[in-house]
Amino acid sequence: MKKVNKKNIYRTIFLILSITTAVAIFIFSSQDGEQSKTTSRGFMKELINILPFTKHLDEAEKARIIEDSQTIIRKIAHFSIYTILGINVMGFFRTFEWNTKKQAIFTLSLCILYAISDEIHQFFSDGRAPLIKDVFIDSFGSLFGILIILGITNLMKKVKTTRKSGKNEV
Repeated sequence: MKKVNKKNIYRTIFLILSITTAVAIFIFSSQDGEQSKTTSRGFMKELINILPFTKHLDEAEKARIIEDSQTIIRKIAHFSIYTILGINVMGFFRTFEWNTKKQAIFTLSLCILYAISDEIHQFFSDGRAPLIKDVFIDSFGSLFGILIILGITNLMKKVKTTRKSGKNEV
């Protein structure tokens, strides 16, 4: 029986996660302006009804908070989903025998190109418009995802090194 290569398993998982995240971004960008507003308002309404310091407010105050928070919620959503994309794409490229700098450059470049294509795609959705500031927000989200992966892999290396040195001392 052939031995399973862990790198190929990780590569496949991160590829599937990357594609799934890209599809989710595409679906969100396909929403017209009203659908997009409904999504972000719905998210904020759920959040307000869960948080202990807002769930007891009257409906008028909740509605005001929902409307006042739309811009920031939408920008956080951009940053967050591109952070996830950055994590997944960097995880995919980490399975190749390239140096870390090359992996990060490929990941960031791919994510920025996707962010640009995402904004162009929004141009064709009613009530939506491409915004260069969203490309920057998406790019910083991707960079943050890359840094998360690099932080995790460095931490794992340190733990592995510590375990090996601890075993040698016993």
